[in-house]
Amino acid sequence: MECRDAQFYLRMRRHAAYELGPDVTAPLDEHLSACPACAADAHAVSSFDRALASAMVAVPVPAGLRARLKAHGAEKHGTALRRKTYLAVAALAASLLFVGLGYGVFSHTRPKPDPYRFVVALDEQLEKPEESTQKWLVSQKLPDRLPLPFDYDLLVFRGYEKVHGMEVPVIVFRSPDDGGFAKVYLFPHDGRYDLKNLQEAQTSHTRAQVFVGQDAHRGVTYVFVHTGRDLQKFFRNRNGGVIGA
Repeated sequence: MECRDAQFYLRMRRHAAYELGPDVTAPLDEHLSACPACAADAHAVSSFDRALASAMVAVPVPAGLRARLKAHGAEKHGTALRRKTYLAVAALAASLLFVGLGYGVFSHTRPKPDPYRFVVALDEQLEKPEESTQKWLVSQKLPDRLPLPFDYDLLVFRGYEKVHGMEVPVIVFRSPDDGGFAKVYLFPHDGRYDLKNLQEAQTSHTRAQVFVGQDAHRGVTYVFVHTGRDLQKFFRNRNGGVIGA
């Protein structure tokens, strides 16, 4: 340890010795034992502090001063404690008010389901399935009619199905003859999917057919997934309008 560092730690030890750990005090004591100049400074400071302490102890304390000092200190402490309490209570009240306002705003802005709208929509779907489906397609920014003459009395579902993590409009029909299904997937040409050269597919019971919309249906690729050989049983006219039969 150099003299400059020793002088710094001596000053610190004089006023805040508790902040010096063994990793400092040991090198400091070693330096003082080997450096007469720093040792003399340390001895002079220590002698001055002892003399000052003795002089202060020797000063007589006026009668009642100790009690007044203690009372004044207690009063200050009580004032500070009350102030901290008031601040804490105010902060708590403010935070509760903020939470309450935030919850109120959040509750006010959250959409609330309306069961009446549900029953009205279902009534419309049951009474006018084709018209309600046309409105739904328009709301999805799609052509208002499908490219094939489906019988909308066979409609059982319209909504969405996730394909590769993205929702795709779907319309489902059910055959009254054998209980088979036809699902119509509507893929808008919005860049979300690679729709080029989609291939038809078939298993022993189900078939997928692809129809790229033209004219009024331009901008949409339709994928018809159905049971059976063709889609005739799902059409208004059971004997016409077959694709890829």
